[in-house]
Amino acid sequence: MDYEFELEKLNFKSQTVLSSFSDACESRLRDRFHSFFHDVRQTGSSEENQNILLSAQVMVDNKPRRALDFAQILVEPEQINIFSNNGQALSGIRDFLKTEKGFTKFSEDPRAGKLIVKLPKLTFENKMELSNSIDGKFGIFLKNITGVKTQTGTQIRAGLNNEFIDGKEATKAGKEIDLILVHYRKWGRAFALCKQKLILARDFKLEKEEDIGLEKSIKQTLYLFQ
Repeated sequence: MDYEFELEKLNFKSQTVLSSFSDACESRLRDRFHSFFHDVRQTGSSEENQNILLSAQVMVDNKPRRALDFAQILVEPEQINIFSNNGQALSGIRDFLKTEKGFTKFSEDPRAGKLIVKLPKLTFENKMELSNSIDGKFGIFLKNITGVKTQTGTQIRAGLNNEFIDGKEATKAGKEIDLILVHYRKWGRAFALCKQKLILARDFKLEKEEDIGLEKSIKQTLYLFQ
């Protein structure tokens, strides 16, 4: 999946031309938003499982080839997802994982070019630890984007004091930045809840009023984490 393409759909879009201060602030907030997405998506990934095909070779057209030349890996807490548009490579990868790594539980979707390797189930305590770590990451994300807003506000005040901008432009920029921050905060929280939903499964519950209001956004973006 082209995650950058998918994230582009969620970037802040203004109906009017942003002030230079707002535009620069949006760019910095967007960078942090994208970084947060990748950080959350990879939470729970085991480095060992991420590198499980590092030394693997498969037969393609009767020649030994590196498995990673034909496949991509996405590790989740309870499964390893392997994607390849080459059926021979996918079959060889399954054989490698079964004979060399001892995995026994697989499911396949040949049309989608996907092989799923089931991992041992996490305990409830393991799941709660991962879920809590997502909350911690979201807290850091909030701190980061609020810091960007504060820094931009300082720049705007400096522009006013030095008469680079007038009060009307400063007010416009301030309102725009507030809207941008609300936008990225909303989708950042939705990302966190998506990941928690996948980790906790049937134990996942929306309890806070703010989170309940994001139920539609969670459904809209859950596919990015599956």
